[in-house]
Amino acid sequence: MTREEFDIEFDQYRNYLREEVFRFRSFVAVYRNLHERMNDRIEAINLAPAFFQIVDSSLFSVIVIWADKLLDEHGQRGLFNFLVFIENNKKWLSAKELQRRRNYQDGHWVLKDRTTITFASISAHRDQIRSLDAVQSFKIRRDKFHGHFDKAYFYDRARLDKEAPIRWNDLDATCALMGEIINIYSADFDGKVYTWEPININDLNVLLDYAQIALLQEKNE
Repeated sequence: MTREEFDIEFDQYRNYLREEVFRFRSFVAVYRNLHERMNDRIEAINLAPAFFQIVDSSLFSVIVIWADKLLDEHGQRGLFNFLVFIENNKKWLSAKELQRRRNYQDGHWVLKDRTTITFASISAHRDQIRSLDAVQSFKIRRDKFHGHFDKAYFYDRARLDKEAPIRWNDLDATCALMGEIINIYSADFDGKVYTWEPININDLNVLLDYAQIALLQEKNE
């Protein structure tokens, strides 16, 4: 792959992968927010309990499916495939190439003390993904229930919770590592790093807060 071909493909791959990681993180953020608001807005939620139950279960399903797609070691696209792409073209992610893309002067502070991308550093990222506690849980849940119905799990729903637990700290660790991997290689490419705060995080709060205000007004009438 030539330098020009790499620049085009990296930019495209990064942008689309970033969109999917951001989408996953948004699912997680809204799912967490919904559960947190059950502590102080349960009356408002109970105005439409069936709706919020569907939202809750739908968010969990899409979290499982998106996580498995992004973390699948044999996926045609996703973080593992992205690392293969980086490994095969790491010569184009040198400090010299960063200087060329950004037109930095010699000695620019961004170019100083940069960590060189090596096979070992890329392998370390693969190992970090594999070591996530929830990787196998996402895969089991996707393969046995959310993506396909396995008859054993279909009749024994509690088995999923025992064999494929997904905890809040698992979701936090998964979100953090996804963003970290993209930002590390993005910074080496052209210095760009991204924030991951979902733009829709306050939508649910606004909805529930207004519903709570309406409930209080109704009680005071």
